[in-house]
Order: sequence, then structure tokens, then C-alpha cells
Amino acid sequence: MRRRVAAPTFLRNARIRRLRHHAGVGTWRSTGIEAPHQGLAQGVILIYELVCVCAREAGINRRRLLETVAVGVIAAASSGVAMAREVSPGATFVLVHGAWHGGWCWSRVRPLLEASGARVTTPTLTGLGERRHLIRREINLKTHVADIVQHIENEQLTNVVLVGHSYGGFPATLAATQLPGRVSQLVLLDAFFPHEGETILLHAGPDIANDYNAKAAASLDWNIPVLPASVFGLVGEDAAWVDSRLTPHPIATYTQAAAYGGGGLPANRSFVLCKQSSVGAVLATSLDHVRADPDFNLVEIEAGHDVMVDNPQLLADTLLALL
Repeated sequence: MRRRVAAPTFLRNARIRRLRHHAGVGTWRSTGIEAPHQGLAQGVILIYELVCVCAREAGINRRRLLETVAVGVIAAASSGVAMAREVSPGATFVLVHGAWHGGWCWSRVRPLLEASGARVTTPTLTGLGERRHLIRREINLKTHVADIVQHIENEQLTNVVLVGHSYGGFPATLAATQLPGRVSQLVLLDAFFPHEGETILLHAGPDIANDYNAKAAASLDWNIPVLPASVFGLVGEDAAWVDSRLTPHPIATYTQAAAYGGGGLPANRSFVLCKQSSVGAVLATSLDHVRADPDFNLVEIEAGHDVMVDNPQLLADTLLALL
């Protein structure tokens, strides 16, 4: 229930009413303020009282000064309320990283999404990031799918916007087909999109597949070595930050075939294509799949592959616009 607070006469000024009307922040009435929250009304009244004292002591025309101050206060409060309205209550982003990365890679975009009112989680897949000590040959695609499924179920998350970046598109897509009651939207961020039975190495092409398979066969301890951050289009301090955190990636996640769950893909699904991405060639098959699927919403942004690192604001704005 909204609390009503008595308003001074000057607050019913037509200029102020028009500003509030266009901003969509409640309504000034002749008998008081009907505000979206108590804090806005109390703030206006407090400033009113302070300005009255200052104006009286300085001999300033109080009415004109108060009207000017009120317009500024209401404009600032209106922008804050508009920001709070960006995300509908209950929206939860689960952000799944790509190869060699970990949940750490979302640290710049996470607070931007949370500031809009969303809940955000950033699980790290087994064998990577802070879980690097668990890497072994037995970790495969099913392991990473289970990581995501168990995370969402154990946290009892619902209305999930499941975002998979790069390699993360494979396990995120497959996890979504196992969680039809929890995942409401799938977003593939410059990512691989598998059809049933496909592998990452199939998408990557025969040269990479032959190279990786030969090295894996030669040693059970071999996993995919990290690539320099420059491969993802990063430079300077961004590249140094990422290079210091990348870890080898479990090879069996690239060789195991995708297996869909019984729930099917979410009806609401999008692919965000980073137009400045330096890894676009290996995503060609995925893009063909997306363009052949009329239920996919294809969004293009001017960004590099690791957009969460070098342009987190653009990514946050893009994800929020998909809600």
C-alpha cells in the first residue's frame, strides 16, 4: 500500500506535475503525494524544509527557488524509479562461461545486471577457474551439463534466463532441454549451438579436430591448452587480466556428442552475435543452425568475442533488452 504524505502547495505547480507525468512516477494530487515509495516523498519534503530555512534567511524569493529545486529532485528520483523498472520481478540470469574461462569472467557485467533488479549467478564448470584442481580426462560434456542443471535445481531458481558464452553454448543448450519448468529463456552469446549428436570438434573443423584427437590419444594427461586473450580480441589491461586467469580445458567436453533432454528448447531463445568477434569462423555451423530456426531471435552487436570483459555495459544493456 502506498503511503500518502501531505504536499506543500508549490509541489502542485503545473510544471512539476507535467514532469512527473512524463516520467511515470506517481501523481501529485491536491491533497498530497502519491509516490511509488515512501523515500521519494520524504526526500522532497526534507529538501522543502531545508530550502525554506535557507531562503528565509537569505531573503530569496522562496516560491521560485522551491519550484526550481523540486524540478531537479523529481527528475533525479524519476530516473532512479525508471531504472528500477527495467527488470520484471523474479528475473534470474545464470551466466555460463566458455572454454578456459570461469565464473570470474562475468565479474564486470554481473553488478550492472544486479543494479537493474535482476538476480545473477555465475557458476564455474568442473575443471576450470577455481575448480581447476578437478580437471581430469573423465570430465566430459555431460559433466558440464550436470553442473548447470544441479546449480539451477539446488539454488531452486525459476524464471531463468540461461546465457551460454562461446563453448558454454553447448552445455547451456543441453541443460535448458532438461529444465523446461525452470529455464524460461535461452541466450547464446557468440556461442556454439548444437544439434543432437554433434560435437564441438565437428563445429571447429577437421584441422582442429585432428590435432586435438592426436594429442589426446598420445597422453591421458593432455587437455586443451589455454589460448592467449588476444585471440578473443582483448588488448592491454583487459588481456593481462584474462591471461592471468585462463586455465586448460577438459578435452572430453569437445569430443562427446550432444544429447538433448526431453523438455525441448525454450520457446524464447536468442543468439547474440558479436560482429567484431575474432572467432567467428568456428561458429559458422552454429549460425547456420540459428538462421534455419525461425524461433531464434538473432541480435547483432558491435563487440568482440569477450564482450563481458571489454564492454560489460553493452552486454548488460543487450541482455536486459531481451527480457
